[in-house]
Amino acid sequence: MLSRCRLHLNRCSRQATSFFFFLLLQTFVCASTVSAQTVPRETLGKVKDSALGELSGLIQSNKYPNKFWTHNDSGDSARIFLIDNKAALETTYWLSGIKAVDIEDIAKFKWEGRSYLVVADIGDNLAVRNEVQLYIFEEPDWHAGLKDVHIPKEKIRTLRMRYPDKPRDAEALFVDPQSLTCYLISKRDFKVGLYAVNIMQSPSESILLEPKTNLPFTFITSADISDDGRWILVKNLTEVFLWERNLGVSVVLTLQQKPIKLPYQPEPQGEAICFDQDSSVFYTISERPLGLDSYLYRYSINSID
Repeated sequence: MLSRCRLHLNRCSRQATSFFFFLLLQTFVCASTVSAQTVPRETLGKVKDSALGELSGLIQSNKYPNKFWTHNDSGDSARIFLIDNKAALETTYWLSGIKAVDIEDIAKFKWEGRSYLVVADIGDNLAVRNEVQLYIFEEPDWHAGLKDVHIPKEKIRTLRMRYPDKPRDAEALFVDPQSLTCYLISKRDFKVGLYAVNIMQSPSESILLEPKTNLPFTFITSADISDDGRWILVKNLTEVFLWERNLGVSVVLTLQQKPIKLPYQPEPQGEAICFDQDSSVFYTISERPLGLDSYLYRYSINSID
């Protein structure tokens, strides 16, 4: 009898959560329609390929400046996509030997003159995962017309990580180009946590994430840092925040300062953001919930000189 009651409560909880997010989505769509004339954004292209259904992360390629790396979140295979600046799919890259759980963001960094990608399998909606993973590998080559590429398992370095207190859901990370420290930002906390890990350390049994600070935000879905480490972007479902990092100041101290709130038009389940290479522009892209359309958008940041 007790088990039956628990099952019923879990089912009700899931239904209530689904209904809540449905209402939230409708609110965002309405807000998007109202503010369309006030936000200076450029629509670059519509997402058309059926494989690109739940895009959750975005980063501009270091090797191919007019192209972007992106990926789906939970339920998809271990793969990333290279798209052009019109949101058209160029090539699918499969991470051989990797079993993805919930890939939620993607980052990049340079080391010894080479460009690397960090694929973040850090999503945990129910907060039950004992470990989350980062998959790190050199940014692949692209050849026009080649639709599928397999990245060998031996070329992928996996970092297994755990939180010091309890499992948490996270969807945002970036790698500081100055220190090569990777920062994760939790999602569902009332005040989200900032956690750090050295991206260059060798894989071990399990790496303990280092808590650094808490930020007065919630539902953080993506983040990025400029190539020179001077600017940091953080996004939640409805807002985008920008921090300027002064010379010699750490990422942690920078994020503890008051950010600039940038103009942004909410998208239906918009979860991805990244800088352009010159840091005066950022891009966003969204999932396609309930069959809604998704676009690659470009925003100019007037406050950056």
